[in-house]
Amino acid sequence: MKEKHIALDSLEDDFAGFASSGRRRARETALIMLYQMDFGGNDLSAAEHTLSSLGLNEDNAAFARQLVDKTQAAKTLCDQLIAEHSREWDFERLFNIDVTILRLALCELNSNIPYNIVINEAVELAKKFGDAASPAFVNAVLDAVNQRTEDSRQRTDN
Repeated sequence: MKEKHIALDSLEDDFAGFASSGRRRARETALIMLYQMDFGGNDLSAAEHTLSSLGLNEDNAAFARQLVDKTQAAKTLCDQLIAEHSREWDFERLFNIDVTILRLALCELNSNIPYNIVINEAVELAKKFGDAASPAFVNAVLDAVNQRTEDSRQRTDN
C-alpha cells in the first residue's frame, strides 16, 4: 500500500491534539493502535502502551480495545470490501491511514451504532489524519458499502 506521509509516530509522544470527547478519543486511539500494528510493525503489547498513555476512562479504553479486536479479526473481509468499493483505485495504492480508517468504520457498521454516526466519525478521522482527499474517499467507500447492504436488506425483506 502507498504510505501516507503523516507523522503518526510523533502522535505517540504528543496526544494533546486528540479529541476531548470520550468516544471519539477512543476511536482515535483505536486508529493509532491499528496503524501501529498493521503498518508500523508493532505487536499488540506495544499498541497497548499507546492506550495506557492516553488515560482514557475504563469504558472508553474498553471501547478502544473492542474496536481494535473486532477490526483485527475482520481485516481480510474489510480489505475485500474496500477493494470492491474503492472505484478504480488499486487496493495496494491506497494510503495506509485511509485503509485503517475504513477497516475501523466497516467494523462499526456491523454494530448497533447508526450508519450516519459511523460515517461521520470516519470522515472526521480522515480529516484529522488523512490528506485533503481522504474525507471524500472514506465517505464514498462507506456509502457504497452501506448502499449495497441496504439493497441486500431490501431484497431480503421483499
